[in-house]
Amino acid sequence: MPVIIFLSAALVVLVLLYLGYLFFFPHVNPPLVQNAVIIGDNTFDVEIASTTMEKTLGLSGRNGLGANQGMLFIFSDPGVQHFWMKDMKFSIDIIWISDDRVAGFVQNAAPEPGVPLWNLQIYNSPDSVDKVLEVDAGTVAKDNIKIGDSVSVRS
Repeated sequence: MPVIIFLSAALVVLVLLYLGYLFFFPHVNPPLVQNAVIIGDNTFDVEIASTTMEKTLGLSGRNGLGANQGMLFIFSDPGVQHFWMKDMKFSIDIIWISDDRVAGFVQNAAPEPGVPLWNLQIYNSPDSVDKVLEVDAGTVAKDNIKIGDSVSVRS
């Protein structure tokens, strides 16, 4: 019985250490699988974040995006998606996508350096969002992206 208690306690400690490492130390996603996303007449070269770890890290720790570049987050369960700017170094536009249509967006979401994790602003999508596209700040205005625009992902 003492061995089971010891192993359980050790497992709890390891999980807590991993979560602390994941949330309190800056990380950078390595380059991910690439694809193209088309919104109206605009084509974006994107990296695809599909695993939990890829989505958690997102663009954190990177120095920026090039023109017409971004990161596409794919969710198997459509719903309200929650994003933050943890460890971000540059501002972005966040485009919420539902059923291959733009469902909404956040323009110029800015980094929050020095803000404690629990005080970071959370950006919430509309309901039924199954994809989220992060692009350089100003892209939504520059490319005249509107709610209802069609979205396709090249395969």
